[in-house]
Amino acid sequence: MNQWIWDIFMYIGLGFVGWMLYCMILDKPLIPWLVKYADKKKSKKEAVDDKKTDIELKITLKELLGIKEFFGDLIELKEDKKGVRTFVGAVKCEPINYLLRSFAEQQDTDHAYEHLIASLTLGPGREVGTATHISSRPIDLGDQLKPYEEAFPDLDPTSQRFAQGMFFPFMRQWQQTVDEFDYQRYFIVPIKYSDKHLSGLDEQSIILKARNEFGRLAGTIRSNYKRMGGRCKICSDVDLYEAIYFSLNKQNGKLQHFRTLMEKEGILSPFVNSDYSRNSYRYLEEETNEDSEKAT
Repeated sequence: MNQWIWDIFMYIGLGFVGWMLYCMILDKPLIPWLVKYADKKKSKKEAVDDKKTDIELKITLKELLGIKEFFGDLIELKEDKKGVRTFVGAVKCEPINYLLRSFAEQQDTDHAYEHLIASLTLGPGREVGTATHISSRPIDLGDQLKPYEEAFPDLDPTSQRFAQGMFFPFMRQWQQTVDEFDYQRYFIVPIKYSDKHLSGLDEQSIILKARNEFGRLAGTIRSNYKRMGGRCKICSDVDLYEAIYFSLNKQNGKLQHFRTLMEKEGILSPFVNSDYSRNSYRYLEEETNEDSEKAT
């Protein structure tokens, strides 16, 4: 009797050891029903959390970003302080390969950058701070592939088959699967004004003043960055929209999608370009009739 009991325990132990080896080899849990229960509980908790976080924001995108208004190449930000207005512009820069330069060239680059920072002033006591911003975006080879696509009809049949079967599919698949990002570099230039700087100026004069002073600062950045051996340009309104678009779409943003959004017609175009069935002189006739009645 005792031998049978020991045999039963031995078989149970051997079965448990075999089950452990089986789970370890196939990477399966030892107690699957407990794992299923835990996964079900976790999924319910995630669903509740999603409902809690899925809150509709009843504000516009400009309010969410703290933007008061766009003025072409300038953005006015919202300010908590009364009597202060802040305008922001940007200068887009191409990268400089600092490490490949000689020691003397690196020193010249350092001196030019120091001079750039020291030159950002609008007068005594009005030094302007600046910030460098690096924006990442998914790599997009659409512009690089466009010349090849345009030259495709002029290729001989063998080259066309190669391009259709290997080159274009490989490049499209590569940029979709590779974990690579493109980077854009900006100098952000904020300009603050208090009431004493804007006293006696109307709104149009204030915007003109901000644009002129940003133009001076951006010109200083361009000249000093050129001394550093780099190239840069002042961001237009489209460049600012592009930077905001990729800041909000870091994982799935595409340059072609952004250009498609910018090329869309305005919201009033269906009405402006529609076939207006009523006579265009109808209101003019009513006004002339009213004038004649008043005259009599």
